[in-house]
Amino acid sequence: MSRRSPNKHDNHGSQNGPQRRGTVSVLMAFLLVPFLGMVAFAVDVAWIVQSRSDLQNTADSAALAGVEQLTTGLVQYSIPGQTLQANILSNSESSAKTYAKNFASYNTAGGISSLSLLDSDIQFGFTNASNAYTPCPTYTGFPNTVKCTMRLDSSANGALRLFFSPVFGMSSTNVQAVAAATLYTGNMTNFNSSSPTNVPVLPMTLDINAWNMFVASGVSSDGTTHNGSNGAPQIQVYPSPTNAPGNFGMLSLDDSSNSASAISGWISNGLSPSGIATLQSDGLLPVSLSSTTWGWKGEPGFKASDLNDLTVGTSFLLPLFKPVVATAGSSYQATDDSVGPADPSSGGHGSNAYYNIVEFVGITISQVDKSSDAYVQPDAMMTPGAVFDTTTVVPAGTTSSLVTTFTTPKLTQ
Repeated sequence: MSRRSPNKHDNHGSQNGPQRRGTVSVLMAFLLVPFLGMVAFAVDVAWIVQSRSDLQNTADSAALAGVEQLTTGLVQYSIPGQTLQANILSNSESSAKTYAKNFASYNTAGGISSLSLLDSDIQFGFTNASNAYTPCPTYTGFPNTVKCTMRLDSSANGALRLFFSPVFGMSSTNVQAVAAATLYTGNMTNFNSSSPTNVPVLPMTLDINAWNMFVASGVSSDGTTHNGSNGAPQIQVYPSPTNAPGNFGMLSLDDSSNSASAISGWISNGLSPSGIATLQSDGLLPVSLSSTTWGWKGEPGFKASDLNDLTVGTSFLLPLFKPVVATAGSSYQATDDSVGPADPSSGGHGSNAYYNIVEFVGITISQVDKSSDAYVQPDAMMTPGAVFDTTTVVPAGTTSSLVTTFTTPKLTQ
């Protein structure tokens, strides 16, 4: 039997297999460089995105913290007859910068802790009702907006260091984030009864007409400008100035009691959540400028003995009432003396007093003589748990009258 000689072509597969594997290996090696580059690029891009997000959160918190410091200054600056506007503006902006920088330092971005915010990266300006922003000094009044620019670059915090990009000649990149926060005001109409804290409402009330006259002109309803120790006008609230009935009337904050101990407790501690719930269930909250309900229990006037509980420098929400008859003189009638909420047409001038509370405004006690008189000045109030009439919420300073109640600031950039 003849034996078939091996044919070299019979080993075709075994001879070319290693050649093919070698070709694939070369191809893989060739593709590995761009593949690793893509992975490195993806890692660094994710790092940049995360760092920019952290930097944006930092800018947001810095702007919000800074702008809150402008509330008190804005109100003081806007009091008619204010003679210290330049000082108030300077001090307010200085405080805003301090708070903005402090809050920036509480944050981390790009692996950098205790971030720095430059003074030159804190800008003040004014945002109008159309959300158009004008920076200072182009805007020459009191600002309602703080804009902060957070950086990871050579000027602040150092450029963001990258992980793999140095292989390709890029060891770092600059990152920045900008945020602007604006103050908003509005009519405070109600309070959240589930809020864990008391609301600093004075158990007293003032005629809304007397208040409006004062914030428009700086003149009290007796026709006199009473200047406080800080040089700004203040309004006399006890006793009633001549021809200005409707001084601080004693007001029950639980719709039942106006005893001396209750009045003292409310001045010291404010309105409790249970008191809020009572006023709500009795239909006395929310309040409204269009209200015609004389239902808040009180007495015609504040007593001199209650002056002992007032402390200069303490801030409160002051309820304002709409009188039954607003005409000055003997025809003036502040309250309805019916028993319980009623139509004021039945009222006279008896010992019972029911007020029509229509608004809350922020004030601070500016002067107290424990035996004779008391004065207040407008003050900014940003109250936790406060509820606002949403139709009245606008950027601070965009209304024609001075508004002292502030909502939570909003990010506008």
